[in-house]
Amino acid sequence: MAVTRLRTRRDRAGEVVIERLRSAVVEADDGSAPELVARLVTLIDREASSRRGWRFVMVEPDLNAQVVEHLTRESERPLIACRLWARLFAFLPPDSNEVMADREELAKAVGCAPSDVSRIMRELENIGAVYRRREGRAVRFYVHPSLGTHLSGAVRDRAQAEAPPLRLVETIPAE
Repeated sequence: MAVTRLRTRRDRAGEVVIERLRSAVVEADDGSAPELVARLVTLIDREASSRRGWRFVMVEPDLNAQVVEHLTRESERPLIACRLWARLFAFLPPDSNEVMADREELAKAVGCAPSDVSRIMRELENIGAVYRRREGRAVRFYVHPSLGTHLSGAVRDRAQAEAPPLRLVETIPAE
């Protein structure tokens, strides 16, 4: 017997609202802002798909393995570093690679001190797995879109082109 997700009246009403929003955005398109319309439609489509089931992140397996290898060999706290790296993907919104959690939230998710999160994020930044952007006093971290992302197509290609270069170097174990 197949497992079926329960769809409540509220779920169905939410789906109707999402479809109306999508239709309104498409109908309002007069051709003057095609990139904005495409981004809004993508965001709405991703919201609709996330309501239907699991959230997926595309991860480049070889690069991800290199990050894990680096963390296990070079990090001061390798187990926590690997756990933090794995959890970062859960904090990515559907329309960007910004980590939508602060130090305290990440520390709680991984079970470590916020100072450990800062140290590990610096380690990840040193190899280009994450990068930061300052906005006033705030610092926002982003997972490099070549390593893992929700983005697809031209949006992903543009994000990868705009991201700083990766500095991963595959390490060969000493014999």
